[in-house]
Amino acid sequence: MAEMPIRGLETFLAVAEHGSLRAAAAALGVQPPAVSLQLKALEEQIGVSVFARTTRSVKLTDAGRQLLRRAQPAMAEIAEALEEARGIGKATKGTIRVTVAFAAFQLSLVKRLAAFREAYPDVELEFSFNEGFVDIVSEGFHAGVRMGHLVHDTMVAVRLTPPQKEIYFASPAYLDRHGRPREPSDLLQHHCIRYRYIGSKQFAEWQFQGPDGIYAVDVPSSLIVDSTTAQIEAAKQGLGLCWLFEDNIADELASGALESVLDEHVVERPGFFLYFPRESTRLTVFRLFVDYLKTGRVA
Repeated sequence: MAEMPIRGLETFLAVAEHGSLRAAAAALGVQPPAVSLQLKALEEQIGVSVFARTTRSVKLTDAGRQLLRRAQPAMAEIAEALEEARGIGKATKGTIRVTVAFAAFQLSLVKRLAAFREAYPDVELEFSFNEGFVDIVSEGFHAGVRMGHLVHDTMVAVRLTPPQKEIYFASPAYLDRHGRPREPSDLLQHHCIRYRYIGSKQFAEWQFQGPDGIYAVDVPSSLIVDSTTAQIEAAKQGLGLCWLFEDNIADELASGALESVLDEHVVERPGFFLYFPRESTRLTVFRLFVDYLKTGRVA
């Protein structure tokens, strides 16, 4: 398909409306030679003259009258569509779609939303929970929330949390019965509650910090869940050991309902970031959301 000569059609309509190249040039904010060149390019592309031009007048040809009849309402429709799109871009209402892991939602977003919703009640926030990789552009999301080391360097990234420490834990009753592991390899003799990602169906790895870097231990599975809430409840009931980020279980650790183990072997992650393509910032409503997450204040 040949390229649409939008600029040429815009020039054509201006000349038809104003009756001369000079008047059309003034309306378009360009010099008269530019109008002449645009018309020439348009006529060469469609293979027919649209104006009969003399030194004193410019008249539509039959082809020009037909083009005017069809192009004028079409260009008006395009202009209206552009204005509607511009209005969406400037609006302070609309929908913001974010893909986020549930643990990240708990730690980085849920406690921040009340003030934003109160300030912008016409903004609809939609969160889709998925721990796996999501192509936010092709899936129609404005943004995602993931650990910093998982964010592609082509994306804009905004930090939401400080670095997050992975904590291994169980109930004191379980540890009293089965003993407290001293080394990660001791976990091979324990009941382990493992998390399976909903999207990929893979197990979350049990990783540890060693003298030569991070390594994984393939622990036995006594219980498998796909919910962080279920992990916490199962651990509180003495069903085994599992891991989450420290902030996920801060209250349980403080109350003594859960006890951490292997603290000297845990891995610290970069923390959660909101990430998005730069194009998302063209929406005013999305910029308001990002600015709020950066500052904790509504505009």
